[in-house]
Amino acid sequence: MFARLHPKPNKKDPSKQHLSNKKVLLFLTLTILSMVILLRFLGWISSDVRSLLPEVPGMAVLEDTTRVFQTISPPSQTFGADLFATGLYTQTQGVFPKGTIVLVYTKNNNRFVEIDYLPQVDAQEYLASFIYPREEIHLTKERSAWLMTIDTKPRCINYEDEIPNRCEISQQLIFEYDDRLVIIAVDGKQATQGEVLEMARSILFQAVSVDKRVKNW
Repeated sequence: MFARLHPKPNKKDPSKQHLSNKKVLLFLTLTILSMVILLRFLGWISSDVRSLLPEVPGMAVLEDTTRVFQTISPPSQTFGADLFATGLYTQTQGVFPKGTIVLVYTKNNNRFVEIDYLPQVDAQEYLASFIYPREEIHLTKERSAWLMTIDTKPRCINYEDEIPNRCEISQQLIFEYDDRLVIIAVDGKQATQGEVLEMARSILFQAVSVDKRVKNW
């Protein structure tokens, strides 16, 4: 009778306890991941981040582009986009070595492309640093390029003042010329693949023209 009134508690099933722990761990993991994504998003859209040049230590803004264009070949075909800003990495940042030159082009009050000129870096070395899908494209019969897709749904910021609007980088066209690696980074969906390819070809054509002028001189 006593046993019926006061039954002994059943021992917990170890498998159920293990399953419960897994659920708690999964919940905590998802919560932390959500917070990281939210903080990244809030940080990216912060009104303090206004420069169209990369926000990295050692990025110098170049006001005079005369010497820059004696060093590199800018695109002669920009499809109506204008040069908005020029920068220089004064120290290595990730895959971008010291001496990397950055050109930012805008069109219709939007960032159009960012073009990076990396010194003494080859395409395979750069591509090996990423796992994004890429495809090889022939710019000319002798020269290949690689189109790397970074984001198919880039987020955008629309400013209400004179600062051009911008989106996250969606694709990069990567190719070598002379002793530099050139990366044309597309802002969102501003530039089409055809436009980016023609910009790349115009850089190559400019480089060949400069070489001929130097040799003739």
